[in-house]
Amino acid sequence: MEGSEYDALREKGDFRPGRFAPPVAGSGALTEEDVPAGRGVDPNLIHFLIQIEDKLDRILGILAQNERGERKLFLGRGLDIGGGGMRMLCEKALRPGEVLDANFRIFRYPVVSLRVFARVVRVNPADTGGKGCQEVALEFLDLDEADKEWIISYVFQIQRESIRNKKR
Repeated sequence: MEGSEYDALREKGDFRPGRFAPPVAGSGALTEEDVPAGRGVDPNLIHFLIQIEDKLDRILGILAQNERGERKLFLGRGLDIGGGGMRMLCEKALRPGEVLDANFRIFRYPVVSLRVFARVVRVNPADTGGKGCQEVALEFLDLDEADKEWIISYVFQIQRESIRNKKR
């Protein structure tokens, strides 16, 4: 996608949901306040949700293989994320300058789903055991400030956890 295609998509008013919307009152959705202090979510529920996610990834992979046309769906695996962009591994051949309509999830409580436009900044071959994968660096183009701040705080949280684990 060239810059003019990006501008056309932006002008079209394509809805860009940020993080998950707050639950509707009475919807039965679980919030942080619903979990008593010091008690976590049932591990069986977490395991079940991870299994569902794995199955959905397989279904998306099958759909991506059968898709035709210029705008194809493809899956990638995130390696690194920051307030300005992210790095990922993917099998699809991408070119620097290409603009992607990216959807990704961060699986920490609460689970966050983001949808942004991102520009491919750099593409390098990746050694992943024989698969033709590439390491792709993306720059976020339309990430709003609240989502950017959330990502930055998430990164700091992960770094603090890593430092604590190394001290043990």
